[in-house]
Amino acid sequence: MSYIRSRTTLLGGLAVVLAAPLILAACSSSTPTSTSSSTAALSVTSSAACTAGAKEGTVNYWSKTDPGDFAKEIAPFEKANPKITVKYTSLDPTAATQRIITEVQAGHAIGADAMTSDLASAEPLLKQNLVRDVDYAKLGIGSNLVQTTDGVRVFRVFRDLIGVAYNPKITPKSSLPKTWDALISPTWSGKVIVDPRGVYLGGLAGAWGQTKTMDWFNKFYSADKPIVVQGATASLQQVISGQALLSTSAAASAVLEQQKSGAPVAITYLDAVSSQDKYGILMKGAQHPNAAACFLSWWGSKEGQAQQLAIEYKANTDVPSTVPKGAKLGFVTKPSEQTVVNATTTAISAVLAQ
Repeated sequence: MSYIRSRTTLLGGLAVVLAAPLILAACSSSTPTSTSSSTAALSVTSSAACTAGAKEGTVNYWSKTDPGDFAKEIAPFEKANPKITVKYTSLDPTAATQRIITEVQAGHAIGADAMTSDLASAEPLLKQNLVRDVDYAKLGIGSNLVQTTDGVRVFRVFRDLIGVAYNPKITPKSSLPKTWDALISPTWSGKVIVDPRGVYLGGLAGAWGQTKTMDWFNKFYSADKPIVVQGATASLQQVISGQALLSTSAAASAVLEQQKSGAPVAITYLDAVSSQDKYGILMKGAQHPNAAACFLSWWGSKEGQAQQLAIEYKANTDVPSTVPKGAKLGFVTKPSEQTVVNATTTAISAVLAQ
């Protein structure tokens, strides 16, 4: 779904969540210091990018975020940069990658200037040299969010932790398992939800590797006889209503959203913790590279991150304080790690399909 929002309607109808000063509000009249080449690393300050971006006039941005939520999130950016129109396309990362590859193969200009993607979905773009290296530190994005993948810098847009959801009114926190092994128990038989796609438990392979994860899962599946429910929202509803006691399909953002609505649900983390991370990338050959850099610098700023947390409930903390000390972290930061997680996810899904 691609559209251009009316700025008049947006600014008139949407409340600005934060009133803090914008990092990009004071765009200087200086010119970008980056090379004119669309293939060399983009090295430019946020103010210079915004000045040049205002002349480009547009940034084509692709992400999976709901269009209505995205419009609310970026209202402060558009207010501070009225000459840059954000043309947003809501698209799954895998589908976005396929569209870009198809455009390139057909000899067409790439439709996205920048996008949000997971590493697995972005890997074909990285391998085909379609992602532009960017000096995100110069754009003001924290070094903890920036990483180099296949020789190209990207930055983490959010880190959504995966845990176990429960209803504290039904299941006291003191009764919860502290480890994944402790979850394998008659106590939880027929009372724990799993997703048939394996997308939540598959992340444990980031901490344990595929062999250990599958050994654990096969024991868990045999002993606990889990309830199969697809999707975090559907599983949380069952935990809230008491139809199930626990759900392993628990993304922190989904739990926080339910809590904000007043639902009795909470999340706990065991001795291995995975996450669903997404990264901001700028495309090589982008039609509006400076406008894209201007937007990404804001998206990775404190205000942009706060907007994302307020609207989508997605945080970006490296290791939240709620994670138990000593827990094995399975955060995927390399495509090779994602390959292991994907293989494990597929294996879990195959077991659940039997």
